[in-house]
This record gives sequence, structure tokens and C-alpha cells, in this order.
Amino acid sequence: MKKFFSFILIIFLIAVSFYIYARFMEPNFLTVNYENIKNSRINGGKLKILQFSDMHISEYFDETDIKKVVEKINDENPDIVVFTGDLIDEYNNYENKDNINEIWEALSFINAPLGRYAVYGNHDYGGGAEVVYKKIMENSGFVLLKNEKFTLEDYNINIIGMDDSIFGKFDKEKLIGFLDEDKYNLVLSHEPDVIDSLLEYNIDLFLSGHSHGGQVNLPVVKFLPALAKKYTGGIYSFNNYRQTILYVNIGLGTSKIPLRFMAPPELTVFTMEGAIDKK
Repeated sequence: MKKFFSFILIIFLIAVSFYIYARFMEPNFLTVNYENIKNSRINGGKLKILQFSDMHISEYFDETDIKKVVEKINDENPDIVVFTGDLIDEYNNYENKDNINEIWEALSFINAPLGRYAVYGNHDYGGGAEVVYKKIMENSGFVLLKNEKFTLEDYNINIIGMDDSIFGKFDKEKLIGFLDEDKYNLVLSHEPDVIDSLLEYNIDLFLSGHSHGGQVNLPVVKFLPALAKKYTGGIYSFNNYRQTILYVNIGLGTSKIPLRFMAPPELTVFTMEGAIDKK
């Protein structure tokens, strides 16, 4: 009986330790991952693009957390900042609607001299979230790309934003029309797994989020949402015509449960530069 109670005590202490770490510690371990990309279609000097994703603002990720992220972003001195969707976790249940201006006021301090761009995620739809998300991003200085393209002529780069593939109206034909053969095509999409239907086209870099890296990674459990079950985090390279690169940012906040385990929040910095074409 004594051994049994000792065993129960050990299990209890492990469970409590896991909860404390996953609830209060790892969600605050904001990391920065760096990737260098060289491509002969890129003109000009080096260009630094920073990606963040999946804030899921809620009682567990508030304006104080946003300000910390903004400070961390500015420490990296990016030229361009992109956000790949899911700003507020559940707008229907968001308790600070009367002070929604606090979100755009915090985000407006992001410094990106060559522009800030964003796309819709699945949580940016429903219950009025679509209109509010648009207002927040535009008031904070982001260009919201909804099946739209922006061209950085000096760098020969297209930035193309897809609408959300779950609740939005993703226009594949419009996207294909944006993919110029002679330009470097950067596509922003909240969900990563949709890339499998696009690899025959002129996509060079595909940036997404949505997966949360599984959010809670236990030996037999991973919480992976639809359209993020195959590509779950980090960089993927494809041996197709354009040598497409996919990066899945595992995000900042949490959804469903306020825990992160073996999936610390991240920012991603891409240093882009031209390269000599070896062909």
C-alpha cells in the first residue's frame, strides 16, 4: 500500500510539474529562428523579412504580451514584417472588445520600413471577427492581402496573400495569375498543407502558420488542426521546378487549451539576397 501511494504521489508531482511548465513557462520562451535564402531572381542588396503568426489574443495572451512581441520584432530590425493569420482566438468570447484599439495601438509600433503585410487565418472569421480583424490590421499599418499581390520592384519580389483556405474564399486561379515567371514569388497562406496542390506553379517561398507545432507534444499525442497535419513546423524544401521552400511558423499564442509543450513560441527571420544562377 505504501508503494502504491508513493507511485500516486510521483504521478501527481509529474502532472503538476508538467502543467506549471506548459502553462506558465514554455509559452513565455519566445524564440527567434533564422533562415538564409539566396535566389537569382532577387535583386538589390540583402532584405530581412520577419514572420509572426497565430497570436490568438485572449485572456491568456493579452496586450502586455503583444507589446513584448513587438519589442522583440523591433530588436531584429526587419525591413518587412508579415503576419500569417489568427489574431484573436475567439472573437465571440473576447472580453476586451470595448478596448480593441489597444491591439492596433500596440501593433502599430512595429517598425518595418518596407512594409507590413498580413493575411486572414481561420480564427479571423466568424462572429464578426472578419470586420474587426480588417480594422485592426489596417489601423496598425498592415496591408491586408486577400487574394492580392504587392510587388517590391526594387527587389523583384512579389508578396502574394491568399485568403484563408478553411473559412475564406481562396482563389486559386487568381493566385496562379499572380505568379510571375521572372520574379521571386513569396506567398502568404495561413494553412500549410494546401501547398501540395500548388507545387507545379511558380512559387519560391511559401510562409504559413496554423499548426502551432502541435502545441502540446506528448509521446502519443499531438494537437494538429486540419490542413496542418503534414507540414507541422520549420522549413521544408521541394525538388520541383522552382525549388519551392515552405516555412511553417509555429506561432505565438495558444488555442483550445492554454498550454505549450515542446513547441515554444517563435518569430522567424529570413535574410533574402540574390545569387548567381548556376544554370
